[in-house]
Amino acid sequence: MPSQVLLFGSPSVALHGAATALPRERSSQLFVLLAYRRGWVARHELAALLWPEHDTKLALTNLRKALFRLQERPWGAALEVLPGTVRLAAETDVAAFDAAVQAGRHAEAVALHRGEWLQGFDDDANESWTAWLHFERDRLRAAWRAAALELLADAAAGAEEGIALASRLLEADPLDEAALRALMERLAQSGQTARARQVYRDFTARMGAELGLAPGAQLQALHDHLGAAAPLAAAAAPSAAGLAGFIGRTGERRRLAELLARDEVRLVCLIGPGGMGKTRLARCMLHDLSAAHGHDAAFVPLEDLLSMQDVATRIARELGVVMQGRASPLEQLAKALRERSTLLVLDNFEQLVDEAAQLGTLLAACPQLKLLVTSRVRLGLAGEQLYPLEGLPCPEPEDGDRLEAFDAARLFIAAAQQVEPSFSPAAEAAAIVDICRQLDGLPLALELAAAWARVLPCTAIAAELRAGTELLRADGSTHPPRHASMEVVFEQSWQRLVPAEREVLARLSVFRGGFQAESARAVAAAALPVLSALADKSLLRKDGPRLALHPLVQQLAAHKLGDAQHRETRAAHSAYFLHRLAQWQPATETGERGTLKAIDADLENFRVAWQWALAGGPTDAIPGCTTALLKYFDHRGLNEEGLRWLREAAEAPRTQQDAELHVLLESSISHLYYRLDRYAEAESLAAQALDRIDPKQPQSAARIQALLVLAACALRVGRLDEAQRRYEQLLARVRSEGRPQQIAGALDNLSLVHKRFGRYDDALRLSLESLEQHRRIGHGAGIALCLNNLGSLYISRGEPAAAMAPLREAVALCERDGLANTGAMVQTNLSHAAMYLGDLGAARRHTQLSVEGAVASGNRSVWTWIHSHGARVSVREGDFAASRAALAEGLSTAVALGSPSLLAPGLIAFAELLNAEGHALLARRCLAFFIELPDLSRSDRDEMRAQLTQWGGLPAGAPRWQGMALPELLQRISTEAPQRHAALIAQLQAPH
Repeated sequence: MPSQVLLFGSPSVALHGAATALPRERSSQLFVLLAYRRGWVARHELAALLWPEHDTKLALTNLRKALFRLQERPWGAALEVLPGTVRLAAETDVAAFDAAVQAGRHAEAVALHRGEWLQGFDDDANESWTAWLHFERDRLRAAWRAAALELLADAAAGAEEGIALASRLLEADPLDEAALRALMERLAQSGQTARARQVYRDFTARMGAELGLAPGAQLQALHDHLGAAAPLAAAAAPSAAGLAGFIGRTGERRRLAELLARDEVRLVCLIGPGGMGKTRLARCMLHDLSAAHGHDAAFVPLEDLLSMQDVATRIARELGVVMQGRASPLEQLAKALRERSTLLVLDNFEQLVDEAAQLGTLLAACPQLKLLVTSRVRLGLAGEQLYPLEGLPCPEPEDGDRLEAFDAARLFIAAAQQVEPSFSPAAEAAAIVDICRQLDGLPLALELAAAWARVLPCTAIAAELRAGTELLRADGSTHPPRHASMEVVFEQSWQRLVPAEREVLARLSVFRGGFQAESARAVAAAALPVLSALADKSLLRKDGPRLALHPLVQQLAAHKLGDAQHRETRAAHSAYFLHRLAQWQPATETGERGTLKAIDADLENFRVAWQWALAGGPTDAIPGCTTALLKYFDHRGLNEEGLRWLREAAEAPRTQQDAELHVLLESSISHLYYRLDRYAEAESLAAQALDRIDPKQPQSAARIQALLVLAACALRVGRLDEAQRRYEQLLARVRSEGRPQQIAGALDNLSLVHKRFGRYDDALRLSLESLEQHRRIGHGAGIALCLNNLGSLYISRGEPAAAMAPLREAVALCERDGLANTGAMVQTNLSHAAMYLGDLGAARRHTQLSVEGAVASGNRSVWTWIHSHGARVSVREGDFAASRAALAEGLSTAVALGSPSLLAPGLIAFAELLNAEGHALLARRCLAFFIELPDLSRSDRDEMRAQLTQWGGLPAGAPRWQGMALPELLQRISTEAPQRHAALIAQLQAPH
């Protein structure tokens, strides 16, 4: 067995302490694929990836031959082969690399990255293999770059090691500005200033030749600072909390005042896109700080100036400085201000940024001068303190009743009331929220939109904004010409872009909800320097590791794309994200947290990619995406949203023409119907899908999914014999097909069936077998669910204390990985166990958490069960009114859902409520009646029997139940709760 498989660089295997290079053949491709995946991989997936040109039967035959040859190799001993799946149990350098990256051990991660992943294993004739190879290479390359930059940011790292690492980064991407900055800093640190300048000149020439770009502001500032006495400190940009205009702005004004009060801060650049409110804020700051400078302060508009000499002349005029003599205006100004403590606000500097170095000259000559500059573009000066300005805080959809708490809404309302004094925000709160969110709090856009309140209701304004930017134009002279419309504002920025920046900005408009740099590179051919340049020009904003366009910038940039460019870029976007999703299918099945978070971040991109493929793009990735999406929505508890996505796909004409794909969609939709407690629809659709599957098809994910739904529905509605039969059939099939995850799941579900039958020992054996199987294959989501079911089993066995350990482990896994559906069930069982252990405070906390989880995921079964259980907790707390209210909600929903298992907690709660209110005999008679109900499971009846025994049982000679039938009793328990069930109790106690 190999001690380690090395996948970075040319792949090799460590055997008996020596590395053996893998031959470049198909069996080696199979080997490295299995080593990289680490877990069980279905045979049909391997066959499709390695032999895409063959039909399924021939591809599977080729796979069998390759596996046979592989097992004959010295490194084939680690291979595990089952009828339908294969696994390679071996350590890899990539697994160690991923673990190091996740743990933040950057030096270890960088050391493990010995070169290009699977170097020499390209196969241009196999498009499927090539797409997979490039996708994973991009991921690993991005992770290595991030780790390397983190390592280079550590000042304790040695200069020589830093130079070597930064050089490796530049070899991987010769246009990586961050790598060049790191290299220049390390060269300067080691005294190699001349070499640092040379690499800068080489980089600048290369970027100009390839992209037509000048280096970014930070890079220019670093170059200009080389050789200075003190090392360059990167300007720390304050977090932009983004208030705007004269409404709000308290936080910005305070922070800017604090910045400008510091002796070492001489130049603050208030940076942001056009229409962000920079000018207004700068005027406010001048008003706030003028007194501190002895009123030696001036606001200097620059939008019509083209040279620094013109700027100097205007500053002199604003300050009352008389210009005379032959010296240049800038020299005369410097002389006049040399001894003065002056504050200058220079507004709209972006068209003068190429001459910004002369501001540095002015500051150097005037030691008490302070500058507050507004610009759409960074100045790139040493010592420049950036203050990014963003949109105003916007209300969420649920904030309609407190609009005054959000400055975006306050600004819109104030602007609307200027043109329409009778404007009433309360009447149009929801539409105001919509407008604010569409415009992302951009002040100018909010004012332009509000101007239409005199003729349009806010709902119409919001609808027009969704259709385009026609409303965002000034009517009259309320705004200067440069702010006449959002188109004019954007066009000013667009004209300052070089062709490479324009091309990338337009293509970036196809993204939704932001993106990462590697996605921009793949979809829009965006080199890092171009992204950096767009950020410097306030057209692209950074939010942690992600980048985003302001919604209006995105909308206006999209108009710059021609029809052919738009189709090409949308197709590239769709192909990239759908391939990414299909590659993540195995990770979504196990609930791998990093993958679920990655889908969270790009869900809007996946949505538009999905819709594009359904409308006219390629459909080859849709099957893998369907399974990945189903698992994602299931783990996250987004059942309604998942149903919308998959139904949209099933109704698309293109998928209806593909019988195999359509049946996969139907079986997946049936699972979501089951999750939403729509059992009849789930069973009907699953049965329909099962009928449409070709019996000759040996393996079918759709068949497994449909069988699982039919069994789960039978269990939920109390058809236990059928549920056992179906789960046993499912277990036999997945065993024959060699599906480890499904085997473990079927064992867990069979355990639930045996628990309902009251066969607790068999249930425990199956549950522990399932848990061991889940742990062995590393199926995190399966482990969490199995632990939850094990905890529930211990409660049914009368061992609540034993239930706590598995339930606590399960809740930790759910919180770590964001497993919403399972998490709600775990909280339910934790509440149940805590109640029996007498910890009512914990029981109440877990009840509330379960309710919140059930509401978020739309899981009505959990919501129903926990409400009835909450009624039991309330009885023990002595809050009978709360108990009756929860009982009414729980039982009425249980009846509507038609699931007998959901009736049991409500029936027990009713008996416990009767007993607590002094109707002890009636409570016992009710329990005795409930125990005889044929539709309840044995485990439910056992819990009732235990409670009846605790109360001393039914007294000898007590009359048998002659009350009403169960349906009428359930209806009256629900409807008569407000009357404290007085009439119902009287009728049940009356002699018969």
